[in-house]
Amino acid sequence: MPFTPRFVRDITFAAMAGACAIVAVLADQAHAWDAAGHRMITSVAIDGLPADGPAWVKEAGMRDRISDQSTVPDRWRSIKIGQLQHANNPDHYFDVEDLEAYGLTLKDISPLRVEFIKQLMLIRFEKGWKLPPKPVNPARDTDKTQEWPGFLPYAMCEQYGKVQSAFRTVRVLEAINDPARSLQLEQARADASVHMGILSHYVGDTAQPLHTTKHHHGWIGENPDSFTTDRGFHAYIDGAILKLHAISVADIKSSCGFTLKVTNADPWQDVLSHIDRSFQQVKPLYQLKKSGQLEEEEGKAFIVTRLADGAQMLSALYLAAWQEAAPTDRAIEDFKKYDNFVKGATPAGGASDSPPAD
Repeated sequence: MPFTPRFVRDITFAAMAGACAIVAVLADQAHAWDAAGHRMITSVAIDGLPADGPAWVKEAGMRDRISDQSTVPDRWRSIKIGQLQHANNPDHYFDVEDLEAYGLTLKDISPLRVEFIKQLMLIRFEKGWKLPPKPVNPARDTDKTQEWPGFLPYAMCEQYGKVQSAFRTVRVLEAINDPARSLQLEQARADASVHMGILSHYVGDTAQPLHTTKHHHGWIGENPDSFTTDRGFHAYIDGAILKLHAISVADIKSSCGFTLKVTNADPWQDVLSHIDRSFQQVKPLYQLKKSGQLEEEEGKAFIVTRLADGAQMLSALYLAAWQEAAPTDRAIEDFKKYDNFVKGATPAGGASDSPPAD
């Protein structure tokens, strides 16, 4: 990073902080990483796939498509339809400290979304609580979700299943290898790219420590270390700090070993470990801010490490889903049986205007 006089940098940081504060007013639950951060995580994850992974995702156009798709869940948040906000917003975070009131830790929670809600409600009933154990600000709780810790691990695992399903269709069609199904294969890969991008978003969210804590918009409650309480801190980490350090794909890739493995059939425990790794970096992040080192080389190394953890986790999930999606002969025959594909026919089953493929 080129040398800049300290007083100039102080002015720059103040301007960035002011801009971030405005963003925080506009969105209580800020995005994790700006679009550039999510795209970099995705691109690095794809580059980290081994030779026996899906080769077609490394094609330039497809890599860019998946990387751009990783920004879409944040775009959903700008649409103020109640049902969408209610379902989507809590998928972007998991406030680990909220489990304490229930006597739970990450290792205790149910791996199923609705069962987790039931688990918390039963504990509330047993304790005789009339209200959730944490205060809820109705003015900020416009999506009616603040009483919950969030559902980020569920969003990740559910989306992993969708990626695996999409990969299964691609692998079946590749195995059938029928030129008449070329458009079907093209569409299957396009569908897979959509789900890969959405999975990337949630994995990237988790790598941002402020998406794993109740201190997501500045420190709240008791504050013996005098950490920042600035609500703009979240937005500052999401984007301004990446721009300040000019973090690039090359920076992230140089910090990736791509040795992380996850359980193909059920990566639930791996997802919880990913959340915990990020949660353990909440205090170090606040300490860097307090000391002023966040804007120095120490801060850049911290942010790059977090982005790299997201990229490595995502790459491991992509590979696991691809491997688990390998079809059996029975799966291929069942696909052909129930797909009802007729050469030269339209999807509706009528005659095509085009001549049948040779």
